[in-house]
Amino acid sequence: MTAVKTRCLDKSNQLWQEAQETILSGCQLYSKGPETHIQGVSPIYIDHGKGAHVWDPDGNEYIDYDMGLGPILLGYQYQPVDDAVIAQLRRGMGYSLVAPEEVAYAKLCIENIPSAGKVRFLKTGSAATEAAIRIARAYTGRKYILRGEYHGWHEWTTAAEGVRQGGVLDEVRQYVHKFDYNDLEAAEAYFSQHKGQVAAVITEPVILDAPKDDFLNRLKALCHENGALLIFDEVVDGFRFGIGGAQAYFGVTPDLSTFGKATANGMPLSIVAGRKEIMEAVDKKIFISTTFGGECLSLAAGIAVMHELKHKNVTKRIWAIGEKLQTTFRQLAEQIGVPIDLAGYPCRLSLEYTDYAGRRDWLYNSLFMQECVKRGVLLGWHVFPCYSHTDEDIDVTLNVFEDAMRVYKKALDSGNPASFMEGIPLKIVLG
Repeated sequence: MTAVKTRCLDKSNQLWQEAQETILSGCQLYSKGPETHIQGVSPIYIDHGKGAHVWDPDGNEYIDYDMGLGPILLGYQYQPVDDAVIAQLRRGMGYSLVAPEEVAYAKLCIENIPSAGKVRFLKTGSAATEAAIRIARAYTGRKYILRGEYHGWHEWTTAAEGVRQGGVLDEVRQYVHKFDYNDLEAAEAYFSQHKGQVAAVITEPVILDAPKDDFLNRLKALCHENGALLIFDEVVDGFRFGIGGAQAYFGVTPDLSTFGKATANGMPLSIVAGRKEIMEAVDKKIFISTTFGGECLSLAAGIAVMHELKHKNVTKRIWAIGEKLQTTFRQLAEQIGVPIDLAGYPCRLSLEYTDYAGRRDWLYNSLFMQECVKRGVLLGWHVFPCYSHTDEDIDVTLNVFEDAMRVYKKALDSGNPASFMEGIPLKIVLG
């Protein structure tokens, strides 16, 4: 058994009260807000991190698996990246003209990302997918977009959602259609419905489920047969699958791709990459311009991350950690008899919770996350192994998972699982 930690969350809660009066929605990213964790049990703020551990403002320590919602690939305060950023800081953060670091990083991207004939740098995943859509529309001269899951907060993608639609123009919705991963028939139907009008299909190359029946290659062929471009949104997958992304892992090269979260180990940097002939064809037609696209601290971090991926066993280590977590988790779940799975690929995992009848409810997510955070393991939407997770971290985590499973089973067996909640159950958010 792993001891439940005695914790105080007063400072964290006080900060949140102050945020209500000063910040729209209280935070900058909905997925980091308290509604996505267990209010009253989970900390709301993180004060600092080191390796794979974080500390909240009240001094409580946690093993982190959300890793900044994906950006922390190598670990917090990872010295080679921090040293590169500090060295660049002493030279300057950004200048009145372009910086040599832009060229250095671009060459690394082209060398290692299959779809990168030319690249453009931005700051967020949303900005990168926005740029990719604009490039695709400019190249094809078409308006319609077929999209998979979440691709950011900009209008073209938010218009296909069902929540938080304030400020989205109604007329935009006709140009974007959503389809499920692996559902090639749905994509085919949209191409038939809007024959000769689809500019691009944008999808993550993989989320949790593996591509079925050669889905990615067939989707690419479908796009090209209809004069559309295929865009891989690798903002999450990105360098977690390896230095070439999930596109290299699956051996399917899209026309355009976007990278973001793990690009610079926490510094803000995203990439839109594309076939050279596409990028050059739209060069004089499009406007993608941002002051901080060439900000040098993030570029220095990005270069350092590429160096670590090229010269150290980062990818192998991350996959090995994920494999151990996933294999042992599934063994424990079977032994204890709980309907929980740690699904996905070892580098990008997600907990899936149900009751004995297979029904899903956010209450079940909340129960398990509550029991983990009480014992010093911080979970979010995904489980992201990072290079700095130690063998000891994994052993402690698996012990915590076992304890949380036993509470979960007891809650289901009681017939009143809600009575086991000590805080407010989480809610789904968009972004």
